[in-house]
Amino acid sequence: MRGLTPALVVMLASLTVAASPFHAKRFRKKHLEDQSYWNQLAQRELARAMNLKNNYNVARNVILFLGDGMSIPTLTASRIYKGQLQGQGGEEGALSFETFPHVGLSKTYNVDKQVSDSASTATAYLTGVKTKYKTIGVDGSVVYKDCASVNDENKIYSIVKWAQEAGKRTGVVTSTRVTHATPAATYAHVADRDWECDGAISPEDKERCPHVLDIARQLVEEEPGMSINVVMGGGYQNFDAGADGTPTDPLDTQWGSCQRNDSRDLVRLWKEKKTDANVNWEFVRSRTALRNVDTKDTEFLLGLFANGHMPYEYEKRDNNLDVPTLAEMTETAIKLLSQEPKGFFMLVEGGRIDHAHHDTVAHRALDEAVAMDRAVEKAVQMTNQEDTLIVVTADHAHTMSISGYPSRGQEIIGLAAIGDDGLPYTTLMYANGPGYNYSVMPGTHQVMRPNITEDEVISWDYTQLAAVPKDSETHGGDDVAIYALGPMAHLFHSLHEQNYIAHAMAYASCIGTNLDHCSGSSTQAASISGIILSLLAALCWRY
Repeated sequence: MRGLTPALVVMLASLTVAASPFHAKRFRKKHLEDQSYWNQLAQRELARAMNLKNNYNVARNVILFLGDGMSIPTLTASRIYKGQLQGQGGEEGALSFETFPHVGLSKTYNVDKQVSDSASTATAYLTGVKTKYKTIGVDGSVVYKDCASVNDENKIYSIVKWAQEAGKRTGVVTSTRVTHATPAATYAHVADRDWECDGAISPEDKERCPHVLDIARQLVEEEPGMSINVVMGGGYQNFDAGADGTPTDPLDTQWGSCQRNDSRDLVRLWKEKKTDANVNWEFVRSRTALRNVDTKDTEFLLGLFANGHMPYEYEKRDNNLDVPTLAEMTETAIKLLSQEPKGFFMLVEGGRIDHAHHDTVAHRALDEAVAMDRAVEKAVQMTNQEDTLIVVTADHAHTMSISGYPSRGQEIIGLAAIGDDGLPYTTLMYANGPGYNYSVMPGTHQVMRPNITEDEVISWDYTQLAAVPKDSETHGGDDVAIYALGPMAHLFHSLHEQNYIAHAMAYASCIGTNLDHCSGSSTQAASISGIILSLLAALCWRY
């Protein structure tokens, strides 16, 4: 575009946009959306609201779905994206959990930051206590990176431990490393979220704080980690000092900076501990192996499907990888955990929504959100809302926005319109990140944006434009949504502090504190109904 006059730039940009196959796509409405249509639609919605009744049952099971970085704009864009994958306009549809009857908002700030990270937020919604930036499983008295500040008094325990103490099974499923911030908050206590393996802890800190184990060791060697029944995700290199970084498949390149150097093989130790405890266990590293797990005869399952983070869902599809989807991991976990009549607690994280946003690759972020939506659908199908509370939320927001007055049904990952500079821009953009890409016209002080085409913007690798240069896009400080279905779902009803989520889930399932409302008859009835539902579920899965 350099050396071209502004008028010629406008003309060329207009021709590019007009010729784009995206702009030839228009949403075709199947019916006339006149006043009668909208009035009838509103009346149906009003009737559903008037007929809504609160469910005061005890939640035998609780499933928390966490979309990492799943901001409200991400939800809106993903809803449209999902509809457009199905050949619809998209705006009129919904993600499965957006039809849940109860909705609230969560404030995501932490003890020392307006805009938080995934470690501090995970600590809040899993332990019920807000804490400092980048710390896990400890309260706000701990100093970031100071291992000596961690002690038994300031460690805080998650709802996973509360559920285990009540005799329930527990599970953690993620598309990230199982030692990453979100899953780690179910079992670990560290002053630095990056201490995923011993290689990330300095020699000085190891000598100063021998009582503080790395996150992977805490999962295998300490409670409540060693008693979690199902753990599935990536991060194999954090458990095996013998892992040399060789990918198990061409796309297994997400190794990260942490590798064991203490000669430990924690996977072998996990197997030995389970064998010594005389429990049935399975360790799997592929989708094929996962499908062969006998969930009726397995008490503990460890699945590590990648050396680092698991591949994106589109990579699994496009390359026919032997790696399970988030929905498939969720399905297997529910089957195994449901064998316990007292019920279970499970965390399922769609973790790579966040990673795609940090790279300002919106297409991947939306696809990961839709993948988590499929996992939620699977969980709803496999459980009963009379005894299972399902909560869907996010830990924090991102800086992606939806803008530009695009037409109804316009492709959400495509172009929005023409700017005043005569150049097209995308509907989805970021406030900061690696997508910053501007130049100055020769001989002037006029800033020029690149001329983008539709073929570029709809690819899996396209980096959205950003206003401020950053190697990695930052989180956003927005409130995030909470959706709930099942017993006590109405407890999520307004604007909440993020740490409230753990307390509400525990109250609903009669674990942890606040047990005054839990009569013996109600919990016994929940246990009996759980046995019946488990038997019925087993018959359904078998036949």
